[in-house]
Amino acid sequence: MELVLRPVNDRFFHEQVLPFLTLAMSDSARALQSLRSQLADEEARLLCERLLSSHVGGGLGGVEQEPWAELVDRVAFRQWGSGPVGWEVVGQRVGYAGDWDDALHLALMVEDPTYPYADARAAHGRRDGFRQHPGAGLELASLIGGQWEPFPSFPPDRVFSTQGRGGYVPREQYAFADWSWRPARTVSHWHVNLERKLRRLLEREKQRLAPVELPELGEVLAYWLGTVPQPPALSVAFSGLGQRASSWIHELGVLTSHVREAAHEKTGLVSLVLSGRR
Repeated sequence: MELVLRPVNDRFFHEQVLPFLTLAMSDSARALQSLRSQLADEEARLLCERLLSSHVGGGLGGVEQEPWAELVDRVAFRQWGSGPVGWEVVGQRVGYAGDWDDALHLALMVEDPTYPYADARAAHGRRDGFRQHPGAGLELASLIGGQWEPFPSFPPDRVFSTQGRGGYVPREQYAFADWSWRPARTVSHWHVNLERKLRRLLEREKQRLAPVELPELGEVLAYWLGTVPQPPALSVAFSGLGQRASSWIHELGVLTSHVREAAHEKTGLVSLVLSGRR
């Protein structure tokens, strides 16, 4: 499975995407009409018109599934900007694309100080459980797992799905799906705390390998924080990463760079799990 992370316009997501998907649950025709009136993007408008022409009433049960998925894909996962006659697609950022299991492993290493990353069997079991029921409060790992925070006013797995995963429990304010979103203020908060968490991970690894020295710790941290362009060559392989230590240190640097860039640009982030690269 592949994971995609992309930056999204925070205002567009708040003002258009969330209200559109909420209303579509009960009155998809009115939701489509309202969205169409706000867009200058011709492709999205045509999809709205196609869905309205084939609409049979009610909520999501009244829409044609293929164009609906195309529309949600376009409005939720593209970069939008406000133009003179409405919202328009201003380009598609490549974002992050990588193996979902590897990305989740790295995110849990950063976010969860109890994650048994050096024990391959235990770590695999923890990731399997997390995919089936992604926990809240683990920031980047929770986003990668598909958990929604803040809690949405619609079940995200019903409005869009790629793998069929999902759950929606209003009484617990808990939801997850194959895709998720975080607002810009949350991403900014992650960025503020990122250095502390990366230092915690390096200190944990230092203690694990003691008395063996890890002379490149400072260089690894500098790479993860974006102050140097490339990771160092390792004289000692990090125990939790084994033979792939160098490539995974590089991958964590790529992953954290997308959080850093989104925070600097004041954008939100969306995650999506796919069967293959997008």
